Amino acid sequence: MTTTTGFSDVDRSGRSAELVDYLTLLASRLGDFRREGYEMLGLRSGTAFLDVGCGAGEVCVEIAAQVGPEGRVAGIDRSAAMIEAAQGAAAKSGRAIDLRVGSAYELPFADQSFDAVRAERLLQHLEDPEAALREMLRVTKPGGKLLLMDPDHGQAGLAVDEPAQRRVFEAARRSLLSMIVNPHSGVRLRGMLMRAGLSEVRQLTRVFDVPHEDFSKTFFLHDLLDAAVAREEIARADAKAFVEALARREHEGLFFAYAIGYAASGTKQ
Repeated sequence: MTTTTGFSDVDRSGRSAELVDYLTLLASRLGDFRREGYEMLGLRSGTAFLDVGCGAGEVCVEIAAQVGPEGRVAGIDRSAAMIEAAQGAAAKSGRAIDLRVGSAYELPFADQSFDAVRAERLLQHLEDPEAALREMLRVTKPGGKLLLMDPDHGQAGLAVDEPAQRRVFEAARRSLLSMIVNPHSGVRLRGMLMRAGLSEVRQLTRVFDVPHEDFSKTFFLHDLLDAAVAREEIARADAKAFVEALARREHEGLFFAYAIGYAASGTKQ
């Protein structure tokens, strides 16, 4: 059986509420990085904006405030549970946002509908990210902006000292790389945009500290360790000792973990 984080098919994962909460946690950590991305899109009053893979809709709500009543904001997500959460966020904000269940491979919008199109932490879950990019470009107006944001899961790091802890961490990393369809997406974004013929391609790279209080949720740690145990790379006792060692490091002020995020933008010719 293949273990996944659940984001490849939220509605069939059996943990949709947990995944909505996960996005809320990440939103609190990614605020500054997201705002840098908004600047790369050149958002202004009246902009027509689409968020592909909009999740729980927090970005759509923020953008709706920026583009004002003269603008248009739409969001699409494969998950009905995510769109339901996004609709709740939109209703609470009082903003008019067009939210739909749909596929990134077949966007339900006419050609050249949007001035700005964005996808955050989406392509990592797609087997054919280039096909999704072609669809995003189809609905983007000439001269419009496209923004892609993703991590490279192979570059996440954790400070550990003991060889036994390092062995468990590397086993957990292998679990993570096997769970994500396109785990190195972040480092590929800039090249994708250039190959697709966009101009004015820019890239941002940011390192994010991950505090101990968020570490298990951010990296689905227990899922990763369970998968490593199932592969017989580590014993259950090793996984338990690893979690306890991380707690001790936090108590001693030695805990340090990080993730690396990438953003790439370009202009449609």
